[in-house]
Amino acid sequence: MNGTAELKMVSSEGLYLEVDGKGYFAAFKNFPYMADLPISQLFSVKYCGDGDIRWEEADIDLNVEILARPEDFPRIMHPVAAASEFGRKGGSIRSARKSAASRRNGNKGGRPRKITDSLTKG
Repeated sequence: MNGTAELKMVSSEGLYLEVDGKGYFAAFKNFPYMADLPISQLFSVKYCGDGDIRWEEADIDLNVEILARPEDFPRIMHPVAAASEFGRKGGSIRSARKSAASRRNGNKGGRPRKITDSLTKG
């Protein structure tokens, strides 16, 4: 691991990084989770080898390929949005195991009904 990674500049639009002597601009519109980081965390970027860089305190890993062509990696998103997206996709997957669990639940009477209090209805 002989390479270097250094944050050279922060603007309202994004970050300018130098990785192994080559410059990259990371726009906040492509990396929105970077915009919320404190300046001290932004400057603590480390080179990990093979073009990989890491912000340890923020638990963020990127590769220079992503920095060079963010449009080719559209799945990079804010962690909350990512969790929501993965949950939605996971819930829509059909498998033999999920089908069997659903049948067992149905044999027990299905999903419990929601209990509503007549006082809370408006």
